Amino acid sequence: MKFRSLSTGTCSLQSALTGESLPVTKRKGDEVFSGSTCKQGEIEAVVIATGVNTFFGKAAHLVDSTEVVGHFQKVLTSIGNFCICSIAVGMILEIIVMFPVQHRTYRDGINNLLVLLIGGIPIAMPTVLSVTLAIGSHRLSQQGAITKRMTAIEEMAGMDVLCSDKTGTLTLNRLTVDKNLIEVFNKDMEKDTVVLLAARASRLENQDAIDEAIVNMLADPKEARANITEVHFLPFNPVDKRTAITYIDPDGNWHRASKGAPEQILNLCQEKNEIAGKVHAIIDKFAERGLRSLGVAHQEVPEKSKDTPGGPWTFCGLLPLFDPPRHDSAETIRRALNLGVCVKMITGT
Repeated sequence: MKFRSLSTGTCSLQSALTGESLPVTKRKGDEVFSGSTCKQGEIEAVVIATGVNTFFGKAAHLVDSTEVVGHFQKVLTSIGNFCICSIAVGMILEIIVMFPVQHRTYRDGINNLLVLLIGGIPIAMPTVLSVTLAIGSHRLSQQGAITKRMTAIEEMAGMDVLCSDKTGTLTLNRLTVDKNLIEVFNKDMEKDTVVLLAARASRLENQDAIDEAIVNMLADPKEARANITEVHFLPFNPVDKRTAITYIDPDGNWHRASKGAPEQILNLCQEKNEIAGKVHAIIDKFAERGLRSLGVAHQEVPEKSKDTPGGPWTFCGLLPLFDPPRHDSAETIRRALNLGVCVKMITGT
């Protein structure tokens, strides 16, 4: 469905439809595409289009209506054309030999031409090929593969490049944090404190993969909000690339904690020039092992207001995020390479 917005100031993420990397602000009267995600604010809208009349529906219809001639169809067409041309040439030669040279009767000549015509057409070829492909489809189904088009079996046999997604295909799609590799930058803090600050800067409801991984590091997810009063929470957005929480501790002191992209977190801190080299070195070390980095920072808010800038930010530490590979990924890639198939990973991260 396509909507027309009745509210103002809504931040909509429509990258899945348009490819835009940043959210788009929708105001009253603007069109909102079906399938887009509301990242900030709320929206009240009127449906103005459904089905194929929407932006998403048109794209799906174009993909569905596209006719692609596969390699198998091309081969069959070539064989058919070759047979037709061969039969035509043979019939012309036979007519020349039978009537002007041998002076055959009309009836004998027609019988011979019909024999050549019927014998030259590969009548059984479609049946034999269909049965062969059906057997291959049945064997693939026994291995857990569903074949949508039987001709795809032959096309897959001629594959030389395999393009694979990463998350959920080569990996388990379960982010984890290796606590032993956590780097602490604040001498007054321990690894558990850095994890707790990161968990406080995470959502407990409607969690994304990173929030869930951080909160699950705690013995009890409720510890993320234990003994504090949440004042304000800044959700993640593609511009700031971080989350933040303003809270009050049991002594009545105000604090902020933030987690997100290390560069964004580093830019908040006054000591960024002194520790930037060490931070980037650790990030590179994590990257060499296939780990993503998550920065954590903390500040005090002496003004005791969520709208004030607060005191100086302190860079607390770096958390290594890791999405473990599937147990069979390495063997699958190795078998593909042994078969002469080049494996390419296409991913956004």
